[in-house]
Amino acid sequence: MTGRGMHRRRFLQAALAGAASIPLARLLEGVSKASGPTSLQNFICIYHPHGIAAEYWALRSNETETSFDVTYDNCSLQPFDDATTYGKSFKDKLLVIEGLDHLSNANGHDSAGTILTGSRIADQKAQNSSLDQFLAVEKGLGASTPVTSVALGVGNDSTASGWTLSFGPGGAPLPKIIDPVQAFDTLFGNLAVPNDPTAQAGADHKRKVGQSILDFVNGEIGNLRPKLGPNEQQKLDQHLTSLRELEKQLQPGMAPGSCTVPSMPDASKFPSIKQYNGGEPYFDAITEAHIDLIANAIACGVTHFATLFMNDLSYAGNPLGLPADNHANVAHTYNASPIGDNGRPGDGDPTTWVPLAKFNRYSYSKVARLMQKLDALGALDNTLIYVASDMGNPALHSTQNVPTVLCGGAGGAFKMGRHIRLGPDCSDGTPWCQPGDTTFSGVSNNHLLISIAQAFGVQVDDFGTQIETKHMSGALSGLT
Repeated sequence: MTGRGMHRRRFLQAALAGAASIPLARLLEGVSKASGPTSLQNFICIYHPHGIAAEYWALRSNETETSFDVTYDNCSLQPFDDATTYGKSFKDKLLVIEGLDHLSNANGHDSAGTILTGSRIADQKAQNSSLDQFLAVEKGLGASTPVTSVALGVGNDSTASGWTLSFGPGGAPLPKIIDPVQAFDTLFGNLAVPNDPTAQAGADHKRKVGQSILDFVNGEIGNLRPKLGPNEQQKLDQHLTSLRELEKQLQPGMAPGSCTVPSMPDASKFPSIKQYNGGEPYFDAITEAHIDLIANAIACGVTHFATLFMNDLSYAGNPLGLPADNHANVAHTYNASPIGDNGRPGDGDPTTWVPLAKFNRYSYSKVARLMQKLDALGALDNTLIYVASDMGNPALHSTQNVPTVLCGGAGGAFKMGRHIRLGPDCSDGTPWCQPGDTTFSGVSNNHLLISIAQAFGVQVDDFGTQIETKHMSGALSGLT
């Protein structure tokens, strides 16, 4: 290859690598969008680490589906019924689901990639698209917004299955934005230019430079495509879809009259953003900045689809008063009762439940903050927030009985204000059965993903990648 050819190839590779952060579009066979509108417009998925202290989360023996308390001591769900802190109670917009399993066949810490894909994990990689990308990109529900979807994260930009939620066709992981300033620029860069000629000129220059680069890359792809085989051509076509998403973001836009464009996040509040690089003390500020940006982006119609991958607070002197290593000294020391141990006998150690419940409550407090923001902006009723972790019992790295909470108005698609408990995992009552055992009859989160897709008007009867068809077919009953 000539020097000029090598230079052009390297430039093209670099440009395409940058474009890979935009979701790739490809229709999923056998799935069609239902006709008719739906009042559910927005979908947000939030991940929190370290599973759950089920003793302070599960439905108690004296409670029912519609009559349950979340304000008792140490209950991790307290923020959803805390009018003093969040202005009102959101218990009526809460649907807690016990008994969902992530059949990821992987270590619990590698299973976050199952939350939205319903996929088994191979080599830290999902095997199919995540639901946010399936809806926003493949079914076109995000096509009308300036940003088709956005994936944000706290502290770690890894795309391994244990560190991300969003995946394109074939399970291609999509990068997360971990810098709130970059997230602001992605979401509001073309809406937030003040009435200042200098600032406007700078924004126009930025758009022109970006468009010039994209025009060059599009031309290079056009020249290269006829020289490639069918598989390589398909990959280039996917990149062209990514480039079209970039072009969409470069177009100048006007904020709707009801939209309040937020201020750019104050970078001085998080001088470091990366885990293991001094960023840990700023994770709380980063999380809140991301949440506020998501709320405003949803309310402004900048995007309808967002994911947020939260982190823990593993550093000395953290505001929860927890050990500096939340993973080793909170999650791994959790010693569950039968409630949190899939029915296995034993009393557990109550002193280990409280620290984990405290961390869980912290995570849910951020969701309550998001609900408060969306409610104030008039966008909560047509939004569904899906909150989950990568495991249930973190000490066992168990992907059974994963904590699942749906929040928001959900456009009326689901009946909220409930705490439901699904059936036991084992048909014969054996508490220690596992997926693959002949007695295992657990409920996979695939069924929930199908229900959410249908709530958005997409008629799909199966979703995900599981060994047994029954675990990836059919909606989850009892949600409406």
